[in-house]
Amino acid sequence: MKEQIVIPRLGVNDDVVTIGEWLVKDGDWVSKGQDIVVYETTKETEEGQAPVDGYIQILVSQGEEKEVGAVVAQIVASMAHETAESDVEPVCDQRRYTKKAEALIAQYQIDVSGLPTDRIIREKDIEGLIAKPYQIRETHTNEMFIYGGGGFSRILIDLLKQTCTYRLKGIVDMKYPELKEVAGTAVIGDDSSLEMLLKQGINKTVNAVDFPYRSQVYEKLKQRGFELLNLVHRTAMIEPTVTMGEGNLIFAGAMVGSEAVIGNDCVINAGAIVNHECVISDNCHIASGAVLAGCVTVGENTLIGQGCTIYQRVTIGKNVVIQNGCHVFKNVPDGTVVKASV
Repeated sequence: MKEQIVIPRLGVNDDVVTIGEWLVKDGDWVSKGQDIVVYETTKETEEGQAPVDGYIQILVSQGEEKEVGAVVAQIVASMAHETAESDVEPVCDQRRYTKKAEALIAQYQIDVSGLPTDRIIREKDIEGLIAKPYQIRETHTNEMFIYGGGGFSRILIDLLKQTCTYRLKGIVDMKYPELKEVAGTAVIGDDSSLEMLLKQGINKTVNAVDFPYRSQVYEKLKQRGFELLNLVHRTAMIEPTVTMGEGNLIFAGAMVGSEAVIGNDCVINAGAIVNHECVISDNCHIASGAVLAGCVTVGENTLIGQGCTIYQRVTIGKNVVIQNGCHVFKNVPDGTVVKASV
């Protein structure tokens, strides 16, 4: 198919027309009715349109004058089969195409040079050469939520902003919908929303519930299939030989010494010091300013209060509460409450 484009008569007395501007480039794909050229005379200007779909081959340069009826361009269905009537040698394509294949070649300007010559080229052969649109699908790899809207959640919101590692989806709290937001972060639901979060691919969380209910929340989240993250404040100092489980929160200015072991779901609060070779079992809270000397062992689900001092090689049992300001020189049995002297 070859459709010629000729100069129209713009005015009764105008026998010569100037090609004022080409609105397309030589070889472009044009659509029927598309403006492709501007014709000019001494009295008027008019746009010329493409009469059919196809590739345009421009034969007359912009600014040239031609008589009415002169051929200035032509439109062809496929650049592989037809070339402009110019000094360029025509390209001989020996391939055979179905009509649907030819239409796709024209529409997407496919380079056919790599196609086989020993068989008919069909639609499916061309479809494989059409560039697919590049798409980015959002994933939830780094998206997480905070469980619990108490005081810890405020600290964790700030900590997450500093690390820039995770995208905070929101907070899950049992007071929802009465509790709507914490420090500008939306409360997105209660326990009934956990299954929905998993279905969305959001399986990372931190436990912001404090002692003594912390261990119950940890077990619930683990049973549901959530990953409990370790979050460490940028000012905390953790020696490289420390061994740590999951779900631990280590706040500003805390220090954990060489070869210490931190279990799962522990809180090492602001300014607390856990010295070398200490062992902190699961679900423990070492409160702000507490100091544990070397080789101290702390049983699971134990709270060591603010400003406490635990002397070297002391063993603290599980389910123990050591009140603020205590100095502990000897081992403490399971289930004991150690009170500060008044």
